[in-house]
Amino acid sequence: MASPTPSRPVVRATRTARIAARVSTIELLFDLVFVFTMTRVAEIIVHHPDPTGIAQAALVLALVWWMYDAFAWLTNQATPDTTGFRIALIAAMAAFLVMSLAIPDAFGETGVLFGVTYIVVAVIHAALFIVLGGAAAARRMFVVGTSNVLVGVLLVIAGFVEGPLDWVLFGLPLLAFLGSALLSARGGFDPGASHMVERHGLLMIIAFGESIVSVGVGATGHAIEAPLLVGTVLAVALVAALWWCYFDGDDSRAEARMASVAPERRTGLALVAFYVEHLVMIFGLLMLAAGLHGLFAAPFSALEAPQAWLIGCGVALYLAGDAAYRGTLDLGPVSTRLLAAALAVATAWIGSTASGALQLACLLAIVAGVLVFENARRPRGAAHPTAPTEAS
Repeated sequence: MASPTPSRPVVRATRTARIAARVSTIELLFDLVFVFTMTRVAEIIVHHPDPTGIAQAALVLALVWWMYDAFAWLTNQATPDTTGFRIALIAAMAAFLVMSLAIPDAFGETGVLFGVTYIVVAVIHAALFIVLGGAAAARRMFVVGTSNVLVGVLLVIAGFVEGPLDWVLFGLPLLAFLGSALLSARGGFDPGASHMVERHGLLMIIAFGESIVSVGVGATGHAIEAPLLVGTVLAVALVAALWWCYFDGDDSRAEARMASVAPERRTGLALVAFYVEHLVMIFGLLMLAAGLHGLFAAPFSALEAPQAWLIGCGVALYLAGDAAYRGTLDLGPVSTRLLAAALAVATAWIGSTASGALQLACLLAIVAGVLVFENARRPRGAAHPTAPTEAS
């Protein structure tokens, strides 16, 4: 006897699970905008390598990352395979690109443009989620989407003011994000593990790429001599070592961990691991990229103190975020990475008193030492587990 035709909810659930296991090409196109976004945030730090500039860059990145990550959640819940959905994503891309143009002076003359484009992005995201994300997610999105639009309104108002009130208006959205996260964690979403891990892994590749681009940009225009070549190789090797920290089996373990968690806990876990802790790692890489900009004029000479601190603290922040990510998803030991983060901060003294190249060499030795130590202690066969197939 023929099997009964599955009901519409079952068909939808099966289709969502299949799509959630793979990142689509339209998402890869969408992610290209994030390359430019990171470059613009890094510009703030390059031109203002002081606590004020770093704080402004951190706030701007937190705001943009919240909405950018929201689109990763959207495509995790609904497949972008219709013409309308794709056109809407392209419209959001254009809005994100204009928003990125406004980033370097978001606390000044382009603040209104930054806020207006934030509203446009929030409206597109909420509309798509309400229509395509499923009934439970749509109910949550009526509240979360409204909150995101109000964040944009605060940013528009910030464009008309200066001084301490500007900082207040840029900081208040973080409280709105916390409220939205607490509401979302109560249910309504069931993030697919495979898609969530793969999409954020690709975004991390973009963040690593920003550091590599900074190496190329910093080296351009200088005589191609031994010091420049040594500095370039050391910088690329350091970025590769940081990449290795993230992809040395942790991606597979993260997928397996997310897939094994009960659906009612998965949303809260994903918010911490993929919004907060990835934000920390990405900002660390941006600080590193900003510090590398000025290293190649004289790699064997002492760096200016701000550059040395950006490089050391950038690597430290990345390692601390990576350790927190590992701890949240129980991916492996975190103590060695926290120790490495502390040592990375200390290398700023080496860079500012000896040379940038020596600081990079020390950082490379620290990160490589962590990888060698952890792999030596890892049980045989545990490096790259196969994630279980998702059933949700």
